[in-house]
Amino acid sequence: MRHNPHRLPLLIKIGHLAAQANVHSRLNTKFPIIVDDPYTDTHYFLDMELWYSVYELVNELAEMDHQNDFYPDASPLLTEFGLLRDYWDIRDRLDPDPDPDPDPDPDPDPDPDPEEYQWLR
Repeated sequence: MRHNPHRLPLLIKIGHLAAQANVHSRLNTKFPIIVDDPYTDTHYFLDMELWYSVYELVNELAEMDHQNDFYPDASPLLTEFGLLRDYWDIRDRLDPDPDPDPDPDPDPDPDPDPEEYQWLR
């Protein structure tokens, strides 16, 4: 199986943005920004914008892996920032599981004709 050469740089970019978003989220929790008009402060929505960018890149990664038919065994970077479940949710939307146990005989004869089975007696 061939790996897409753009996968690693995309993972690095996801990790970098997720780390920045994580730091900004923690800072906003510890030291909230209090302003009269939040739209005038460029840092007020920064953590939300960073997390939005991270989710867009996770979506891009899931689409890339889907196109290349690549199923990673583990992803410590996505696990570290709590993005692995989002990744697999996106993958499930892109590649829905077909019916896992299709019935081989969709219309079995529930009431067999006894004359057909006379030879069994």
